Amino acid sequence: MRRLYFSIALIGLLAALSGLHVRHLEHFTGQLSGALTQAQEEAARENWEEAARLTRQAKERWTNHQGYLHTTLRHTDIDAILISMDEALAFLEGGEKQPAEYAAVNARLLAQLGLLVEAELPTLTNIL
Repeated sequence: MRRLYFSIALIGLLAALSGLHVRHLEHFTGQLSGALTQAQEEAARENWEEAARLTRQAKERWTNHQGYLHTTLRHTDIDAILISMDEALAFLEGGEKQPAEYAAVNARLLAQLGLLVEAELPTLTNIL
């Protein structure tokens, strides 16, 4: 009987930890998305320096969480987001400012962040 109780407690603990992980990931990616959306608005106003600063700040936050992210998520997803951030920074810091190309890269980056959280949710699609 003890084994049964221990197994139930372990499953409950794992479910709780999974829930905490999803909540933390939603909060974290929400902050990054907010900064990147603000960077997009600054780029639309042709305030390239502020857009680059906000994007750099988002990238630093992302890289500061690499240990956690690589422990809990798929490495290909994490690397794809990092590459997209580097690409967005390249458009912002390059000599030739191209608002349309930057907007496309930033939109892809925001979509990748949204899909990252969506992939962690306990939905029927993710379970199957």
